[in-house]
Amino acid sequence: MMPFSRLFRSSVATAVLLPALLAGCAQNSEPTQFAPLRYDYLGQMNLNVSSLAIVDRTAAHPVEGNIGPESPTPPLQAIRQMAQDRLSARGATDSTNTARFVIDRASILHLPGGTLKGNVGVHLDILAADGHRVASASAQASQSLHPDPSGNVESRANLYAVTRDMMQTLNVEFEYQVHHSLSKWLVDAGGTPMGSAIQTQSLNGQDDTAAPLPAPSATKTDTQTLPATPAQTSAPAAAAETTPAQPAATPATSAQDAEPNPIFPTGDDTTPTATKPAKTRVQSPKAGFLTLPGKSTQSSQ
Repeated sequence: MMPFSRLFRSSVATAVLLPALLAGCAQNSEPTQFAPLRYDYLGQMNLNVSSLAIVDRTAAHPVEGNIGPESPTPPLQAIRQMAQDRLSARGATDSTNTARFVIDRASILHLPGGTLKGNVGVHLDILAADGHRVASASAQASQSLHPDPSGNVESRANLYAVTRDMMQTLNVEFEYQVHHSLSKWLVDAGGTPMGSAIQTQSLNGQDDTAAPLPAPSATKTDTQTLPATPAQTSAPAAAAETTPAQPAATPATSAQDAEPNPIFPTGDDTTPTATKPAKTRVQSPKAGFLTLPGKSTQSSQ
């Protein structure tokens, strides 16, 4: 009976401890190889300068608690690689202008509560022959990671993930700032300034100053060379003024027609009704107006 009870207790212990052992193995199964972080697949930004220098200022300003160097690709190394892959000096060799890429920050910290916080910052300066800065562009990026606190928070895989994601953000921000602040210093692969080529190109393929717009006085002169316009305008006005007087002038009447007809004082019945004056009252002739044949007017008076 005793051997059976011991065997039973061993089986129960194995069933309880096996999931914990498997979980521990899963946590320890982290990748041991990590791809190098390169950025040559992105577009290259060519600068109209004779040389390009990379300056590291993080050594002069160390960050306490920085665990970035423990990453498979430290942030400082990733930033250097970004500058080498994405920036190029394409100006003339005798140019007096130079470029300086400065690494300001590159660190990863293990914050209280098990949070990994990465922080990077860079800026690019265009320098004159005397070292005076004539143009500049800067970019910053940060990345936070909250790994499982039961595991190794500062594992190589976690540090690599922070660096990789943080550099993706920095690449986007840096390219935007360069195009925004240093557009006049960008050239193509052959060294031709890109900004000036776009600004001097005309939309119609011709020089905008070759054919200036006509002056306003030219339009006024064209309108003044049409003298017939006022005469044509006054003619209809004159016709319009004489139009109402035409019905009074027609029809023409003679002296005989002006005297009333003794038989048909109001006119012949054959006269069209349309020509008869409306509401015309004709008086009878005065006494002594009619004379008999053979008598003169004086005898009748």
